[in-house]
Parts: sequence; C-alpha cells; structure tokens
Amino acid sequence: MIKDALVLLFYRLFSIKSVAEKISQKNYENNLVAWDNYKNRFKNDIYIEHQDAMSLLYYGRNYSADYNSCEVIAIYNALIDLKNYNEDVVIPYFPVLLSKFEKNGITWGGAFGTSPFAIMKYFISKNYNIEMFNYKKWKRLCSDKREYDEFVNTFDTFIFMTYNNEKTVKDMIHTMSITKDNDCYQIHNDYEGSKKYDSLKEAVSGYKSGRSRMILLFGIK
Repeated sequence: MIKDALVLLFYRLFSIKSVAEKISQKNYENNLVAWDNYKNRFKNDIYIEHQDAMSLLYYGRNYSADYNSCEVIAIYNALIDLKNYNEDVVIPYFPVLLSKFEKNGITWGGAFGTSPFAIMKYFISKNYNIEMFNYKKWKRLCSDKREYDEFVNTFDTFIFMTYNNEKTVKDMIHTMSITKDNDCYQIHNDYEGSKKYDSLKEAVSGYKSGRSRMILLFGIK
C-alpha cells in the first residue's frame, strides 16, 4: 500500500520554491489567449471538464496544463459551485489563478501539479470554512452515520485528491471537484464523463471504478 504520509511530505518539501517570474509572466501572456480559445471551444460548459484539451495553456516550467493543472482546476470548479450558494463569490480568471499558484503552491516546478496544502491555504485566505480529511479520518467519518450526515450537510462543495491506482503511485495522482445537488454528487474533470453518484461516499470511492483510493478530501463552505 502506498504510504500517504510520504506522498504528503513530498508535497510539503517540494512546493516551497516558486516558478521564476520571467517564466510565469510568459505563461500568463500565452494563457490569456489559450484560455479564451478553450472557453470558446467548450462554451456550453459551466465547469472545467476537459483538462485534456488544455495543451496550449502552460503551468510551471515547461509543462502544459493538460498534464499538471488538476488542483487549480478543482479550485476553480469549487469556486463556481460556491457561487451557487453565495452570489458575492468572485471567480478568478483562470490564467490569473494559474499564475497565482505558480508563485505559491506549485510542486517541483509543475512536475507534480500543486500542493494540496496550497488548496487549504487559498480557501482560508479567502475566508472560507474548510476542513481537510485524510484517508483514515474519512473512513472513521463514514462509519458514523450521524457525523457523516452532519459533514455532508455542513459543507457546500468538496475537493478530493486520489491515486489513479491505489496499488502504484506510478499511475499518478488526480485532484477533482465534487458538487452536490440535493442527493446527486458529481465529479468534475474526472476523464469519465463527469460521473454522478448518489452519495459523497460513492463519489469518492467510485472514481476509476474503485481502483483508486482517496488521499485527502476537503469540505468547503
């Protein structure tokens, strides 16, 4: 079994250094045009659902956003969902959000996406209520119906980080937003058609048909 503590330690240690300002500015200027092209292509989408179509956007040193931007996409999608609960929520322009995390949170220059701890810091800085669960804490929560129901009802939207294959980290890690609409929970940017589930538990465990395993889950309000 993959050691989550080692994975998270890696993110802590290698997310300290920001991308050089010259590279970040060049990426930003490119992304202004590339983002407009992406939005025009998927003009009917509310959320970002097609990371694989972001090869012309750049994030970090020599990486395109189709490879490494899933955490930033999850943040963007969560903010869109939060606006459904509070019309005062401001949705940052996606190239601005990419640039922000190039300065604070990007991991190893973009080779490993963005630190989950940067997700936590971002929402705290914007005065959101956010709670983070690791896998063991999540399993304990799921075993107590009262506490689980309270958690699901307390938070408006969710982000989870997961192994694509719980047996090997070589298949990489993916981070996604989960929105809720009554008893329907939908994962966005999941490469599986933005699947819908009957519960948050099913959404977290159902990704990759159960071959994945959650590392962290964030509840945000």
